[in-house]
Amino acid sequence: MRNGGSVELRQVQTFGVVAEELSFSRAAARLGYVQSSVSAQVAALEREFGVQLFDRLGRRIALTEAGSVMLAYSQELLVLAGEAREAVVDAGAGMGEVVGSLTVSAPETLLTYRLPRLLAIFHERYPKVRLSVRPSTVGRLVGSTRRAVDEGRVDVAFVLDGPVGAPGLSVEPLIREDVTVIAPSDHALASSTSVSPRELSGETVLLPEAPESGCAYRGQFERQLGETGVVPPERMEFQSIEAVKQCVAAGMGVSVMISVAVEAEVRDGKLAALRWEEPFEVFTQMVWHGKRWKSPVLRAFLETTREVVHGG
Repeated sequence: MRNGGSVELRQVQTFGVVAEELSFSRAAARLGYVQSSVSAQVAALEREFGVQLFDRLGRRIALTEAGSVMLAYSQELLVLAGEAREAVVDAGAGMGEVVGSLTVSAPETLLTYRLPRLLAIFHERYPKVRLSVRPSTVGRLVGSTRRAVDEGRVDVAFVLDGPVGAPGLSVEPLIREDVTVIAPSDHALASSTSVSPRELSGETVLLPEAPESGCAYRGQFERQLGETGVVPPERMEFQSIEAVKQCVAAGMGVSVMISVAVEAEVRDGKLAALRWEEPFEVFTQMVWHGKRWKSPVLRAFLETTREVVHGG
C-alpha cells in the first residue's frame, strides 16, 4: 500500500461482492450502485495497493492471485468491522441491556421440532436483539453451513451430525437424537420385535433431503442397508420431511427420521416405528466461531440455549 494511503470499508465490501459475482454489472445490481461506481471503487483499491485484483477477459473477469489474497482478508475485515460496531453499540447501551443482532441457521427438522421454544424464550428475554433465522440446506457441519460460520455470515449454526471436530469453530453437542425407521401403520414388520436391514429387501425407500444436504441419519441408514447387501428397488428423494411422512403414511415405502419429527404420527397410529436393530449416532449440535469476539448477544444466546435444552 502507498504511504499515507487509505482504504474505505465501502470499497472493501464492493470488492467482495464483485469477487463473489465475477461481474461488475451483477455486483452493481446487488449493491444498488451504478456500474461505473463499482468499477471506480475497485480501480481505487487497485491504485492504492499498486496491484491488479481482477483480470479483465473481455466481458468476463477473474480474480488474480493478489485478488484472491485480498478476498480472504476482505472477509475478515468486514466481519471485524461488524463486531466492532456491535461492541460499541453494546457498550453504549448501558445498564447491562443486551442489544444487537444475531443470525442463526438450522435445517428444517430442527427449525420445526427443536428451536421454536428456544427462539420464543430468547426473544421474550431480549426483545432488543434483532434475530434473523435462516433455514440451512446442509444439515451437517460441512459445505455451505460450515463456510457461513467460518466467514461470519452466521453467528450460530445448529446441525444434525455425528461427533465432529472443526478447527477454529466451537462445537457443542446438545442432544443425542433417537432415530426412527418408519413404515406405514399396517406394514407387515410393524409388529416385529426386531427388524434388521435385510428385512427391508424389496422395499421402496423414501429418503429425506437431497444428497448434497449431507443428512447424517440418512447416510448412516444407507450404509446399514449397503453393508448387508440390501439395494432398494426404488429410491425416492424429498427435500421436505412433511412430504416424506405423508408418503410413508400413504403406503409408498419406508423412511428414516429423528424420532422427535415423527413421534406425534406414531402416537396417533398414522405411522409405525419399526424396532430397528442397528444403532444410530446423531446429535443436535450448536456451532459458533471459536476465535472471534463473543459479543453479549452471542453469550446470551448460548446461555439461553443451554438452559432451555438441559433445563427441559
